[in-house]
Amino acid sequence: MNDSHNDHEGEHEPRADDRSALGDGEAGGRHDDELQKLRDERDQFEQQLQRVMADTANMRRRQQKEMDDSRRRVVEGMTQELLPVLDTFSLALDAYDQSGDTGSVKALVDGVRMVRTLLTGVLERHGLREIAAEGPFDPARHEAVAVEPTASTPEGHVVRVLQTGYQLGEHVVRHSKVVVAGKAPPAADRPPA
Repeated sequence: MNDSHNDHEGEHEPRADDRSALGDGEAGGRHDDELQKLRDERDQFEQQLQRVMADTANMRRRQQKEMDDSRRRVVEGMTQELLPVLDTFSLALDAYDQSGDTGSVKALVDGVRMVRTLLTGVLERHGLREIAAEGPFDPARHEAVAVEPTASTPEGHVVRVLQTGYQLGEHVVRHSKVVVAGKAPPAADRPPA
């Protein structure tokens, strides 16, 4: 019994080197508390980051939907304005088909002119306008497809337009395709007038 009593005594009274370990245990406990506090903060930051990332993804989806809706409304509005142009084409073709006399060609030409007027009006209301092609060649608005020697037009000026160019506001949508005047041939090389 003495042996078991001695075993219990050692458990009740810590030895000196056990006391130093207990002291270290208190410091270790503080370190564990600080470590746990840092882990909790990390977890909070991770949760905040996940919420922010989810909010950002939702905002991107909303913005994309708004842009898609805006594009759809613009196209829909433009389509509604272009439908009368399509209707006028149909009327011009119907007038040509139903007429058996030579006046039918005039009706067709008049119908095509009406369509052009309607279409031009729709596009102008949306800010599209023709690029003026008279005067000096402007590489920002013109595309030179040929150079033609001529005495009637100054060198570097537009002789004629092969395809009309357009701009939307200040942005060139399509350059005017033009023929530009080159140096006039010498008088001896000119064909007789």
